[in-house]
Amino acid sequence: MFAFLTRLKAKPGKREALMALNLTMQNATAEEEGVPVYVFHTAADNPDEFYYYDLYETEAAYHAHCSTDAFRNMLSLLGDLAEVKEMTKLIPFGPIKSRLITDAL
Repeated sequence: MFAFLTRLKAKPGKREALMALNLTMQNATAEEEGVPVYVFHTAADNPDEFYYYDLYETEAAYHAHCSTDAFRNMLSLLGDLAEVKEMTKLIPFGPIKSRLITDAL
């Protein structure tokens, strides 16, 4: 099991388009097996700064995710909308808890 924490900054005037692309990606990923946590955030003090946290049960689940049409589409559009500032691979430990927070949708 492993995760990624990715930080992006929306390009000027591109925040809304990036939000729409993110929601499309989140909806597509909700149907994927092996990705129990896939959540995007904006910084409370800077709404143009985005953080993505995605958790994969296996290497195969990660590669399956990266081969989807939704992921490839997101990658093809992302460079026009945002600058990737940092991406860190994480190894979780201890219990993992997650649930859908409906008021965030």
